[in-house]
Amino acid sequence: MKFVICFSLCVVLAAGVQIVPKTLTREIKADVLRDFPGVCYASTQCRTFKEGEEWDLKPFCGKSVCMMGADGSLKERVSDCGPPAKPNEECKVSANATLAYPDCCPVYDCAPGVELEFPEIPVV
Repeated sequence: MKFVICFSLCVVLAAGVQIVPKTLTREIKADVLRDFPGVCYASTQCRTFKEGEEWDLKPFCGKSVCMMGADGSLKERVSDCGPPAKPNEECKVSANATLAYPDCCPVYDCAPGVELEFPEIPVV
């Protein structure tokens, strides 16, 4: 019985805790080419997108949507993994860049009780 309890405890301790950071979404001024007004230009794709169209940010982990801002100018709503956690020796980081957003975001596998610190993001 002692063996079963000790073995179970070791499995729980070895498993650790997975921490998935919050994603970050923000609006930025869209790139608009002089010869193609009224559409967003995506440098990661080397092509234009109409209002409401979405694209992948590969090789980065994220996505963008072309949209009209409240001020009447084109905006790009960018969603990505946000800033990485501050380094912690108690955690292993894994990510699969071949997956689509948000599944490509890093996952932190930490020892039980470890809390990661993420940089504060100023809200404008």
